[in-house]
Amino acid sequence: MRPPCEVVVRRILPILRALVARELMERHGWKQRRIAEALGVTQPAVSTYLSLLEKGEVELEGLGEMAARIAEGLASGSLTLSDSVMEVCSLCINLKSGGPLCSMHKREIPLLREEGCDICLRLFTAERERIEERDRVLKEMRRAIEMIERCPEFTRIMPEVRVNLVRALPGARSIYDVAGIPGRIVEVRGRAKAFMEPEFGSSRHMAGVLLAAMEMDSSVRAAINIKYDEAIHQALEQMGLTIGCFERGELPWRGEPPAAVGVKLVAERLRHLPDVVVDKGGYGIEPVSYLFGATAIEVAEKAIQVAEEVSRAEVTGRTPS
Repeated sequence: MRPPCEVVVRRILPILRALVARELMERHGWKQRRIAEALGVTQPAVSTYLSLLEKGEVELEGLGEMAARIAEGLASGSLTLSDSVMEVCSLCINLKSGGPLCSMHKREIPLLREEGCDICLRLFTAERERIEERDRVLKEMRRAIEMIERCPEFTRIMPEVRVNLVRALPGARSIYDVAGIPGRIVEVRGRAKAFMEPEFGSSRHMAGVLLAAMEMDSSVRAAINIKYDEAIHQALEQMGLTIGCFERGELPWRGEPPAAVGVKLVAERLRHLPDVVVDKGGYGIEPVSYLFGATAIEVAEKAIQVAEEVSRAEVTGRTPS
């Protein structure tokens, strides 16, 4: 079990850091202490890296050009940390996919050459589409979160357990195929706020609810939880959304979380998954509404409309319309 990443950490990264350090010293006049701060290492580590070049360590093709770009970006202040990580990871992928790093790895482990190993090439090719889909989902989640944060009325529909928004990949099977918000959406100074970036596998409860919904309706890909009360119920009806409810006491034991079981029970009873499933709660359990849709944007828009309808009705003293 010796993946090529081991070679990258042990042999490639030290040389790249050494080349960047040399560029910063010779072309930009930086001292070792400043270089250490920029690279996130100690000053003695910088000296160690530079000594690798004095020993005549072999430079892989492309490392010198990359080091020059990184050094220039650091010196000018135009290179962000994420930019530098992308540079390094992109080069790493290319070197592993049938490139010099692949040959280096096979020299260290001859059995891989005998087996005709092309794992990295096959893996990156096969996973590219899935990685792009994960990126699309996360970008969609960020846009939906921004919409919610911009809505001043949203806190009116936030339950005590706080809000989470989830979006699943096509064919999702586990919580790790579902993106959510770590820490959920909370209320800060009267506004909805998500303090962490969306990520996959971050919401076990809401992911379970969404996966259950997807079993009943394959077009569903996203969900959000909001408060449930009479005003919210009226707003949902005025919006023309279909609603199904379940009581905790009526749930059969299926070895699954109660909310997920409730979603399936409602869908089975109605013979379709409604737009909204309401968990009426119980002793010590807050009533909650689960809104479903095809995208995170769609469910965010629904929730925002509910918040606006309820708030408007409360201001005017009428029922939502």
